[in-house]
Amino acid sequence: MLGEQVRNVRKSRGITLKSLAEQTGLSIGYISQIERDLTDPSLSTLRKLSEALDVPTYLFMGVAETDNRLTTRKNEVITLSQPNSSIRYHLLTPMPSAEFVPQSLIIRFELEPHSKDGDRPVIHPSEEIIIVESGTVEVVIGTEKIHLEEGDSTLVRSKLPHLVINEKDQMAVGMAIFTPAIWFPTSRRMG
Repeated sequence: MLGEQVRNVRKSRGITLKSLAEQTGLSIGYISQIERDLTDPSLSTLRKLSEALDVPTYLFMGVAETDNRLTTRKNEVITLSQPNSSIRYHLLTPMPSAEFVPQSLIIRFELEPHSKDGDRPVIHPSEEIIIVESGTVEVVIGTEKIHLEEGDSTLVRSKLPHLVINEKDQMAVGMAIFTPAIWFPTSRRMG
């Protein structure tokens, strides 16, 4: 259940309800209700919790439960986005289950024109290969800016701050491959 997942992650990180409330701007009472499954939080609230707890939002969206199939059909792809967001993520790797946890994570992304994949660079413990299928992107790794066009790819080494930017007038589509998979990451946005 969602509440149990939030509570378990929070406690495993040694974060108090008070500290989580301060980090997210949510009240202690509201977080407590979420943890006891007394309320259903919005996607915006889930994103605040996942950022503060340093886990991917989809972990709290019920998509981590699977029927153990290792094939993902195009009509079964999980798409993650938020209203008014400039990026959509399509999870192409089967989700982890009690029986099997994939060692790589493949995400197809669609980045709207004149936008970026976050407000701040992200850092995570995995290598990330970024491949552009259509359009162009700028991948900023630390202070280096790499221009990628259709068919180009780059590898971002682990623990390096990076950001993907679409400066053009057309949608950019590509894939990001994470090894090892970031199912329960220690990633963070710089700020």
